[in-house]
Amino acid sequence: MDNAIQTRRRPGYLKRYADHAGIAMSSAAEQLKRIGIDYHQEFDFLEADRRREAARHAARSAFAHPIPADPMSDEEVDPETKKHPTFIESQAERERFRAKLTELEYLERIKKLIPAEEVDREWFRLGRLVRDTMLNIPARIAADLAHETDHRKVQDLLERQIYQALETLSGEGEQAIQPSREGESEVVR
Repeated sequence: MDNAIQTRRRPGYLKRYADHAGIAMSSAAEQLKRIGIDYHQEFDFLEADRRREAARHAARSAFAHPIPADPMSDEEVDPETKKHPTFIESQAERERFRAKLTELEYLERIKKLIPAEEVDREWFRLGRLVRDTMLNIPARIAADLAHETDHRKVQDLLERQIYQALETLSGEGEQAIQPSREGESEVVR
């Protein structure tokens, strides 16, 4: 029974270190754990003091994760925790995201920004209008060209029809850019 009591006894390093540092045992346990020292095994009190002091320094970000007992090994530091941002970083990122969304909503309301679907739909409509207008030229002037034998008159007739088609298209393009409702500004491209 004396052996059973002896095996349950703790080595006492934590109490000795708490007495050495002049702090409570619970604080000593928490601080030693945070700086990566296993107080169940013998450790150097001066090294523990140095690490505690470094962790208390104003630039604490380097000490946010426990310092491993062996600086060359990452066994005590969870690799998953290294990858995840801190709560404050996550909160700051969320606020930046909200600010960007608010800015986009504002730009959309003052008509400085339009949804991509609307732009795609309008470009498709204008492209189809250009195609149809240009393809209608031969049907409109085929009879006139068939009777014409003078090269210069054929060229003038073609140029006039193309110019007329482009004028019609430019009027359509301006209508697409003009506001459809009262009080709206021009679409910024």
